[in-house]
Amino acid sequence: MTTLLLRSIGPRDYTVLEGEQRIGRIRWAKERSPGVWLWHIQVHIPGAPFGSAKDLDEAKAAFKAAWAAMKLKHSADDFARAFKAMNIRGDG
Repeated sequence: MTTLLLRSIGPRDYTVLEGEQRIGRIRWAKERSPGVWLWHIQVHIPGAPFGSAKDLDEAKAAFKAAWAAMKLKHSADDFARAFKAMNIRGDG
């Protein structure tokens, strides 16, 4: 299993990477009362899960479990198509 990495994109805001591929985000939602950690998988495949957690460790664990379950449900071709669509940049 590939290790998931967090890359800070702001205070208490992280992009989640698998290798070099961006696959999601975990961020502190201070606008909630009480504040919670929100996580979601950003791969554009129907049924991509999301959730919330009371702390960052719980959010990371939930994200990792959801990502592993999602990888079991979809083919490598499904992910290749989704990643290709996600990685298109407007600069060029």
